[in-house]
Amino acid sequence: MPKAMFDHSLTMLVSVVALILLSLSFSGEYFTPLMKLPPLALVAGILVTTGVGIWSVQLGGRAIWALPLAYLLMLALGTVVAPSSVVLIIAKASILLSVFIVGMLIAGNVKLSTHVAAALVGMLAFSHGYAYGHVNLGLMGWQHGVSIYDWLLMMLPGLVAAILMSLFGEATCSTLVKTHHKPIAYGIGGMMLFAGLMMVLLE
Repeated sequence: MPKAMFDHSLTMLVSVVALILLSLSFSGEYFTPLMKLPPLALVAGILVTTGVGIWSVQLGGRAIWALPLAYLLMLALGTVVAPSSVVLIIAKASILLSVFIVGMLIAGNVKLSTHVAAALVGMLAFSHGYAYGHVNLGLMGWQHGVSIYDWLLMMLPGLVAAILMSLFGEATCSTLVKTHHKPIAYGIGGMMLFAGLMMVLLE
């Protein structure tokens, strides 16, 4: 039984990595909206989304699907709000700080209820979504109005990337748990915590 569980998690990890590589090879112009992000914001987004997947497995139960779902929904909401008159002054600081927070949650193996954890993840995702939508305003010409098709075309790469990185985090943590290397997950959280701290200081 343990071997079967390990094979399942390892297969999931390999499959997700393959999907990520495949999406990168066929991305072309469709991933242009992602590349518009500042380097630090892009790296922060990758780390946080992966971290959400790892933390969701640490929490277990409904959190495994609730946290990534909350992240995606609030990421989309932040993107929608970006072209409006709402100005999120602390968006940039929140993005960098989110890496530190997620790293701390993973390294400390912090246990929260699914509802509270989903709310926290959603708050972090909103800043990332806002930044993603804001940097693409010029690219999509939102100052002159945008069609639903253009809006979906701009948002899709970000959502796909978020799904893949979240699945990668979940598959990685599941594999570590099944192979009794769970402390490595704490180490990953520690490195994220340090990376987040350095991002804040460098900025």
